[in-house]
Amino acid sequence: MGVLLISGVILAFLFSGIIMFKKKNKIIADNILSIWLVFLGLDYLRSYFLFVEHKMFLLGFGYTLPAIYAPLLFMYVYTLTDNKPKFNKKLLYHLVPFVLANLYLLFFIYIKSPEERRIFFYDTTFLTRPVLFHLIQIIMLIIYPVYIIWIYNLLRKHIENIKNKFSCKEKIDLHWINYLLLSVSVLWIVISLIKLFSGYYDHLYYNNTLLTVYYFEIIIIIIIGYFGFNQGVIFLNLSEPELQTTNNIQKYKSTGLSSENAKLLTPKVLEYMKSEKPYLDSELTLIKLAGLLNIPYHHLSQVINEQLGKNFFEFVNEYRVEEVKQRITKNKYRKFTLLSIAYDSGFNSKSSFNSVFKKITKITPKEYMKRAIL
Repeated sequence: MGVLLISGVILAFLFSGIIMFKKKNKIIADNILSIWLVFLGLDYLRSYFLFVEHKMFLLGFGYTLPAIYAPLLFMYVYTLTDNKPKFNKKLLYHLVPFVLANLYLLFFIYIKSPEERRIFFYDTTFLTRPVLFHLIQIIMLIIYPVYIIWIYNLLRKHIENIKNKFSCKEKIDLHWINYLLLSVSVLWIVISLIKLFSGYYDHLYYNNTLLTVYYFEIIIIIIIGYFGFNQGVIFLNLSEPELQTTNNIQKYKSTGLSSENAKLLTPKVLEYMKSEKPYLDSELTLIKLAGLLNIPYHHLSQVINEQLGKNFFEFVNEYRVEEVKQRITKNKYRKFTLLSIAYDSGFNSKSSFNSVFKKITKITPKEYMKRAIL
């Protein structure tokens, strides 16, 4: 037990320090993640002294930590996807339950002697404890699923946003946070069930099974530390390039296009995609393509969404898939690997190429290549 707890302490503080002091291009979200890891490390350190060294003066501390873990994860995802240079101070309201719960426990538990705390946690029963303490228990129980749903909705909106602005979504789709949410969800369910069936809510006693489950938080620490360090900056609020004022579309810059004008603009967009092949640029964005077409980006977005019934990601990658299909059938490309053809066609990763190609053609790139060269 002691080795695992100390390992958790070391990993949490190590990753926190690396993100805080070694990561390049650090943003506000990284500071939040680093603080979260510090809290995890302190929790493991508290558990070590409490359950291994039996320092009973620490009993009760850490009981409200779910009220800080869940909001910090939400604040991290929100700040990362919001992509604003300043911290949104309204996010601090999410810490109110944690502060209020600790203020109550300060006078009810924290200032009491270790022996008095031991008696409360180990010798009292569910029916003999104060109503406010039960309220805190309920908050600690439901706060994870509430925030997990909240974060999931944030991620869903984020994916929709980047698909309307970017043609490639690697490193900005935050897929690793879905794995983190899954890990936290499974851990929460397992811990809740063990607490329920072990009689924890009646005796507030951590049995060996419950302690063992908490060791799996180390997996969460590793996920947070590794992917948090490698997570880059997400530039969603891109600035629109200067447009030539001679363009007739300029008069619609501050308003949406009418259906008639959107229909008139559609052939121009399609012709440009066919003749100039801007999709070969793996870093093509809605803003960049709008600049090449010399039209406001929201007009381009309206054409793609309303007239073509697609988002920007689908629109561009359909051209890339067609480019790959055409090159595969030509003899001069037979000496190139499938992946090199994909890169030359605008894709920037193997996983993205495979998933997009299969989604559009219903078969894998290798299967298509075998059929094409028969």
